[in-house]
Amino acid sequence: MTKLESILGLAFGVLLGSTSLVALNAVGALLYSISVDEPASAPKATAEAAPSQTASATDPAPVEAQVAALDPEAGAKVFKKCAACHTADQGGAARTGPNLWNIVARPVASAAGFSYSEAMQGQANEVWSPERLDQYLTKPKEMVPGTSMAFAGLSKTADRHNLIAWLAAQSDAPIAPGDLPFAQSDAASSEAPAATEAPAPETPEIAQTPFTNPPAPSAEQQAEIAARVAALEAEVEGLSYDEARYHPIHFPPRIETTSNAECLVCHQEITDAKPREESPAGVQAETSLAWYQTLDTYTGPQADLHWRHLQSDFAQEVMNLQCNFCHQGNDPREESPDMMPGRPFLSASASPEFTNRKMVNPETTCLRCHGAMPDPVEIMGLGGPWHEVRGDMEDPTDPATANGCLSCHNELFRTNRHNVSYLNAANIEALAQEVSSDTCYGCHGGRAWYRISYPYARHPWPGMDPETPAWAADRPTASDEKYRLPETAE
Repeated sequence: MTKLESILGLAFGVLLGSTSLVALNAVGALLYSISVDEPASAPKATAEAAPSQTASATDPAPVEAQVAALDPEAGAKVFKKCAACHTADQGGAARTGPNLWNIVARPVASAAGFSYSEAMQGQANEVWSPERLDQYLTKPKEMVPGTSMAFAGLSKTADRHNLIAWLAAQSDAPIAPGDLPFAQSDAASSEAPAATEAPAPETPEIAQTPFTNPPAPSAEQQAEIAARVAALEAEVEGLSYDEARYHPIHFPPRIETTSNAECLVCHQEITDAKPREESPAGVQAETSLAWYQTLDTYTGPQADLHWRHLQSDFAQEVMNLQCNFCHQGNDPREESPDMMPGRPFLSASASPEFTNRKMVNPETTCLRCHGAMPDPVEIMGLGGPWHEVRGDMEDPTDPATANGCLSCHNELFRTNRHNVSYLNAANIEALAQEVSSDTCYGCHGGRAWYRISYPYARHPWPGMDPETPAWAADRPTASDEKYRLPETAE
């Protein structure tokens, strides 16, 4: 019996030893694996660290990270795009849009004394929560169809959220960035953007080109013009009327480089022409009011079209028109671009210098300035035609708001359209600030010849929405090459 117990004890000892060796081997392998996989610089876990203290990939970002993801100071910079129409200081005046102090969590359409559009009044039972502001600022016209706000929206999520974070601080009861509902999602997205999510189109970074006037003729150019005038005066003396009509100066290519002084050798009478005292219909000039006489930019009695575009004080300041800007071709026989002396018959381009029976082609001259906007209500978000709504957008007694056009076009939508050879862009900018919206309205929409929508070049501007609206899909993005000014130094 004793011998049997000895044998069993020995077997049990061997089994226990083997099990211990297996266990030690497993532990050693585990420790070796950890030592290989863990970077040398990684801190070692301590015995005091509890499993619940270990952050997982799905845990929400710490509060500090949430707050850091929103940048109210960046939002203040974004607000510059809104400042043309809104103030955000306490007690600030309403402009084209209402004052935005206390806007976050304020009922919609509730700013005292401000006249809201019917579309916005229809949502007066809603509240401007951060989420609602985020949705509205993305595409205002999609969220509130019929809103009078002209702003296209902010395509960048970060811009919207930072702006809302800044607006939340412009309040009697400021809201901290970390308390905004999208603070956490902003922090998470800033650390690990979803791989499957397509990035939003970036707003192009565009520098505003300085507005400049066309360069004045140099001394050499002035001398050359004077010499050409003297030669022309000697040449036309004694010509019959028909000989003068067919003079090469009236046809390409010479007409393309002819100066005003050369034209006035024969056509000086246009500078002295006066409107009729009585129209064929019997209307008396002295008892009637021409449209241009209603503008702040014009004073005096009725005047001839040429005088108003070339010699009036306003024309001298804002325009740099040459005779050949309008008079680009002339065939006295047919007044047709397909019968021009010096070139093959029926060889005019698809957009010729002039069209049948028109020695001046309005589509490429008058309409460059006087073309009607396609739809000022839908495109610009106005509540109606300018002459009806301008009173709500400007205060003639306040120089800062005397020109309602600058509510949107002072810092926003600043295109380079005026930087062309036939306009004095720098002077236009100065007068727009000093006079009234008539500086702009006199051309844009005021006198809309033929009610045709001219396809103005849609130059990019700082903060421009990268998405092109349907009405501008076919518009050029730069001015006509022959009228562009030399590159302006930055």
